[in-house]
Amino acid sequence: MADTVMQKLIAQKRVIVVLGAGGVGKTSTAIALALRGAESGKKVALLSIDPAKRLAAAMGLELSGKLSQVLIDKSYGFKGYLDATMLDQKEVFDSMVIKHAPSRKIADRILVHPVYKAASTNLSGPLEYMALAKLQEIVENESYDLIVLDTPPDTHALDFLARPNVLAGFMENKVMSWMIKPFQLAGKFGLGRLLNAGEKMMGGIAKITGVASLHAFADFLVLMQEVIEGFHRSGEKVVATLKDRKTGFVMVSVPLENACRSTSFIADQLSQLGYSCDGLILNRCLPTAVVNAAAESKVPSVKEFVQERASNQTALATGLAGDLQKRFPSLVVQKMEEFQSDLGSVDGMINFSRSF
Repeated sequence: MADTVMQKLIAQKRVIVVLGAGGVGKTSTAIALALRGAESGKKVALLSIDPAKRLAAAMGLELSGKLSQVLIDKSYGFKGYLDATMLDQKEVFDSMVIKHAPSRKIADRILVHPVYKAASTNLSGPLEYMALAKLQEIVENESYDLIVLDTPPDTHALDFLARPNVLAGFMENKVMSWMIKPFQLAGKFGLGRLLNAGEKMMGGIAKITGVASLHAFADFLVLMQEVIEGFHRSGEKVVATLKDRKTGFVMVSVPLENACRSTSFIADQLSQLGYSCDGLILNRCLPTAVVNAAAESKVPSVKEFVQERASNQTALATGLAGDLQKRFPSLVVQKMEEFQSDLGSVDGMINFSRSF
């Protein structure tokens, strides 16, 4: 294999987080890096939360929370292997509950609880948190040498990185303790007695929602207390993992103005959040063969069009690379020529990965 800058990154890091705007080939790049790692002999795990679901389609995986081995023909000569998953929010949520509940009996009560059923499927944004929890679970599995994380596009990834321990504030908030304490007492003395004892706020809630609804919510909070504390501990570990020197971040972009602007914004936010950025991959650059052929063209309009496009791409790529290297001096840049093969299959992705 060629000793490219991305190959060096694969060799040096255990976790690679792939970031980028929508439509720049971020998911394809994540798959390619994972395949490249597996081909070099590493035991690789690939985790995606990309809303476009392209990973599952390309790798033949169903939506799940479990890693499944990607079947690669022996003729390719891979020395390692690749396991991949496309996260299902509820399945990962369920596994976290089972892991952190004090007993399987309590976990089962939570899993069938109506409040949990609504929360685990309808809350906005928890998939990103679930992905971080899953990432930490995989990191703690010593059987993997390399873990590649494909993230949501743009600001969704920033939300995901800005609040890796999103439940920390929830657990440390005095309001949470204030809410749970009366319900713990209610478990000892009975909710009805608590309401009748003159708890005006609780009584007001009961009048609006009904005692049954309030009781269901109270029961849920008490059951979930240890689970949320477990989420909190997991979140603290995730922060340490993301800040670890063995974790690398790779930005993916294309030489177009909007994409470069978006990439620069993500890089700026990444820097402000205290993360490093190790690599920039510029996809869909004009192939050298096309530029050379146009230079020899006898048709002036073709020659002018290709040369202008090549000049614009070079200027945008140079400007973006320079901008990012001001924030991340050790960042390396790799340009990828436009790839024409089908990326909708494992074979197609392997051919693409070899261009890295």
